[in-house]
Amino acid sequence: MRNFRQDPIPNIRTAGVNTGGRGESAASCLKPDIFYNEPSTPEHIKKYRKTFQNQPGIKQVHPGVFDDRLQVPENFSFGQKTQKGDHVDTVIKAQNIQGLAARFNDIKEQNYASQIREPLAKGYERGYQWPNQIQNKENFNFGVPTLSSENAKDVLYPKRNAQLNNWMEDDEAQQLYKKTHGNYNPGEQKERDYIWPVDKNKMRFGYAEEKVLNGAANAVHHERIDQGFPKTVIVKKTVEDMKAVSQDQLGKPRNLGQGRPPIPQDFVFGIRNLQNNDTWNAAKCLHGEQNYRQLQPDADLGKCTKLGTRNQVRKPEDTNRVFGCPTIRTDIPTREKRSVADYTNYGDEPEAIDLLFPQTFTEMGITEYDFQLPRGKEDIRVLFERIGFSYKVGKFNAMYNRAKQYMPYEVPSDYVSVRAFMMAVNEMHEQD
Repeated sequence: MRNFRQDPIPNIRTAGVNTGGRGESAASCLKPDIFYNEPSTPEHIKKYRKTFQNQPGIKQVHPGVFDDRLQVPENFSFGQKTQKGDHVDTVIKAQNIQGLAARFNDIKEQNYASQIREPLAKGYERGYQWPNQIQNKENFNFGVPTLSSENAKDVLYPKRNAQLNNWMEDDEAQQLYKKTHGNYNPGEQKERDYIWPVDKNKMRFGYAEEKVLNGAANAVHHERIDQGFPKTVIVKKTVEDMKAVSQDQLGKPRNLGQGRPPIPQDFVFGIRNLQNNDTWNAAKCLHGEQNYRQLQPDADLGKCTKLGTRNQVRKPEDTNRVFGCPTIRTDIPTREKRSVADYTNYGDEPEAIDLLFPQTFTEMGITEYDFQLPRGKEDIRVLFERIGFSYKVGKFNAMYNRAKQYMPYEVPSDYVSVRAFMMAVNEMHEQD
């Protein structure tokens, strides 16, 4: 049962027209020059085509001069031949002398000054006459030896020197070092000898605000605070009348001091925009007033209008023909072990909704295919017993037969899936 693959969408009619009986395939459609003996381009027209000019091994020239070739043999080579001579490696190796010839050459080379001063694999000899004191060059050192003195660390840090310990413990010496070198102790406050009117060790400088209890509560419920709103002040009526005339009132026209005009309450000033029941307003000017024919889509919408690239067939029987290969290859069997380089979709890959909303058991490596895979009776019994659903033989057989009714017809009759058995469990679990 490992080679069995269930159709995820059964009872769906295949799109397009089946052209398998014509002996055509995707390879024959993509390579018609190999499978079909169709006439090729004439020889006198080939030179004008780009496919002929871009062939490997052919020089790209203008079609007008393509036939103007030199009448020379095929093995003819341009240029002038080079005369044969000695190779570089032969010339270099000719200077290598071996045997007695090399010994005789060394004897002759000893007479040169460069050979005497700069012997091979030795230092340069300048011919100096050294005094007798330095005849033994291995144990002789030039220069004056340095005498031992005080340690630099004791000079930089005199406190470590035993001779200066008593002097550094003096208060006067410490104050002097603080003034000259800023030698304060760790954590010591810098003292400027100010005369403070207060005790600087207890005094806290700055302004302190008054501590308010329940500050956040008062900020949220400010209406509960005493004096949270201004008190009502009684003023003269003449003052308020003056404000009503001199200042603008919200939602009312300004009072010009001429009294109320003799007009109804719902009177509106100005000229109406709509006259004679004409509904052409600004919105209608922008959208227009199209009829049903003008609202219909264009006749060439969704169709190719470029000549030479339309999907027009030459034969009437190819009107409903579908070219190329389908994206989901349900027409070929699925291999038991797929290669990592096999990117073909056999219809068993998840859909977009499964990627956006993965299932609960996806992180555990369990997919919907595992739930829909047909299994034998013993496998179903072991799986459900391990998750705590153990039944007697009679009830298990009844539930197993009920699960068979949920399986598709193309599945063998003695196999059920985990999903089908779960449906049977939900239906018959409470029954005795």
